[in-house]
Amino acid sequence: MKSGVITVDLHYLEIFYEVAKAKSFTKAAEKLFINQSAVSIQVKKFEDILKVKLFDRSSKKIKLTYTGETLYKMAEDIFEKVKRAEKEISRVIEFDRARIAIGASAIIAEPLLPSLMKEFSSIHEEIEYNITMSNKEHLLKLLKEGELDVIIIDSQHITDSNLEIIPIEKGPYVLISSKHYDNIKDIEKDAIITRDVIQNNNKAIEYIEDKYGINFTKKINVLGNLEVIKGLVREGIGNVILPYYSVYKDIRKGTFKVIAKIDEIKDGYELIITKDKKDLSQITKFIDLVKSHKIVMEGSRN
Repeated sequence: MKSGVITVDLHYLEIFYEVAKAKSFTKAAEKLFINQSAVSIQVKKFEDILKVKLFDRSSKKIKLTYTGETLYKMAEDIFEKVKRAEKEISRVIEFDRARIAIGASAIIAEPLLPSLMKEFSSIHEEIEYNITMSNKEHLLKLLKEGELDVIIIDSQHITDSNLEIIPIEKGPYVLISSKHYDNIKDIEKDAIITRDVIQNNNKAIEYIEDKYGINFTKKINVLGNLEVIKGLVREGIGNVILPYYSVYKDIRKGTFKVIAKIDEIKDGYELIITKDKKDLSQITKFIDLVKSHKIVMEGSRN
C-alpha cells in the first residue's frame, strides 16, 4: 500500500456490502455461503485494513457509521455495474449477436413502440431485441439491475448520477373527443376525463377553461392505462386532454377529433440508460433512431 493510497480488496468489499445491504451478518453469511463467524472476522479485518470503523457496534441493530454509509453507496454502484456487465456478457455469449432489452411505460409503448421498432428492425436487422412494459418505478429498477438496457418513459424529474437522461422533442397537449362540436363552448356540457397525478394535465384543463371561458363541472378521474382512457372517449363517456404523441394515430384514423391544441403546455418522453452502457453500438443505434423519429402534427382547430 502506497502512502496515502488505500487498495480495496473486492473480496472484503463484497462481504461488507452484503452485510450492510441485508443489515444482518446471518443473512449475509447465507447469501455468501459461508458461516457467520467468518463474515464477522472478514468485516473486522476489512476495518483494520482501512483503519476505520464501518459499523456502529454500540447499537443492538446493524448500523453503519458515516464512513460505512458512504462506502456502502459506492459499493452498491460498483456491484450494480458488475451485475449489469455479467448480464451483458451472458447475452452476447448466448445469442452470439447484438441484442437490446427495451422497457417502456404504457403511455409510450402503445402509441409509439410498434412504429419505432418496425423502423429499427428494417434498418438494423442484425440487432435482436425484447420489450418489457411496466410502470416507471419498476422499469427504473430493472434498468439499474441490468435487466434492461434502455427505457422509454414519459418525462419526469429524475436525479441519479449513474443514469443518462436523453429528452426527446416535446409536443403539444390536445383536447380530443369522439364527438363534433359546432361551438367549442358546448364541450363543457360533457364530462372531462382527468388524470390528477399528472401535473401538466391539470394545467391544460385550467388553460382551456380560462381561454374559452368555460367550466368543466363534471370530471371523471381515471387512474388507469392509456387504452382505458381512450376507450372512455371512444364510447362518448367523456373527453380528455392528452399529449399529442399518445393519440396521433387515433386522430389520423379519424377515431378522435382535435377540439383544441395547447401549444403553451407541452409534454414529451425521454430515453434513460445507465452511463456504463452508453457507448454500446446497439444502444447508440437505437437512441439515434428514437431521436430522429418525428411526429408531425397535422392541422387542427385551435
